[in-house]
Amino acid sequence: MSIRVVQWTTGGVARSAVRAVLAHPRLELVGCFAWSAEKDGKDVGELCGLPPLGVQATSSFDAIIALRPDVVLYMPLLWDVDDMVRLLEAGINVISTANFLTGRSYGEKDMNRLHEAARRGGVSLYGTGINPGLAGVVGLTAAALCREVEKISIFEAADCTHYASAETWQALGFGSPPDTPGLADAAKQRQLVFQDAVEVIAKALGADLDEVRYAPEFGLATRDLDLGYMTIPRGTVCGLKGRWQGIVRGRPLIELGLLWRLGNAMEPDWPIEEGYVMEIRGHPNVRLRYEFEYSADAVDRDAHTANPAVNAVPAVVAAPPGLVTADDLPLVTAGSIAAP
Repeated sequence: MSIRVVQWTTGGVARSAVRAVLAHPRLELVGCFAWSAEKDGKDVGELCGLPPLGVQATSSFDAIIALRPDVVLYMPLLWDVDDMVRLLEAGINVISTANFLTGRSYGEKDMNRLHEAARRGGVSLYGTGINPGLAGVVGLTAAALCREVEKISIFEAADCTHYASAETWQALGFGSPPDTPGLADAAKQRQLVFQDAVEVIAKALGADLDEVRYAPEFGLATRDLDLGYMTIPRGTVCGLKGRWQGIVRGRPLIELGLLWRLGNAMEPDWPIEEGYVMEIRGHPNVRLRYEFEYSADAVDRDAHTANPAVNAVPAVVAAPPGLVTADDLPLVTAGSIAAP
């Protein structure tokens, strides 16, 4: 029996998720929520650059609940805790890529609301993506090589110029003067989900954290940058290097490093080695690097964020009610095999 899936929104990650759902032999796309009234009633295939699928998008929350899906792939640009709570209380599992791993980054009150709603609805709530999300799982898997772990470090570097979301970058402080009041706090607040990631890794290792620390650095544009979807004036922020540390007994046990930049004119001119470098200090030490690439004709270049969520659907639907994190699930891997 197929697992009934509703896709929430049709942005870049969501369009990739639709393609992954269609390719998965155990999943059936039964609906799609669209924010705008202009998309109401349109075929999801049309909205996602695909042939007609016979599934219509709707802007009606009640219509989504009436479909009685098993799971909603929740992928809006800006999350709404009230919407998530309503889905969970209706008995619908929720898998989110919208800055969610445990909900702590949403604040204690909203985190508790979500956890309680999942338990009341008898369903599971799960957050993933590429980073935070799968990157932490890969690091923990590599740590299985070690008899004991002294430190896990995961460093991401990416030229994000292609990610055409002005709202995302402005929320992180991109395009702002470096002396803007509250700039560092704004960057931290928008990246708080990485604190969740530190806590999930610590939980999997059985470690009690003393605290989680964050330290940002900003790169500045050396000339005006016109990215098409936003303009970054000279002397304003066009790069961010952040470091999250989970402290145990006064030393960092977990360290997540992030380097994101827009455009090709920045000072400091931090080099970008696209991908992830993971280092586990222990017995023995482990070092690995992973990256992903798309074919030149690929049309869904957000698949690396969407696929971990879609592939987790069967495991999450089968999980006990409440919040689940990656260490609570069995092995999650690709759900389908490409045709010859």
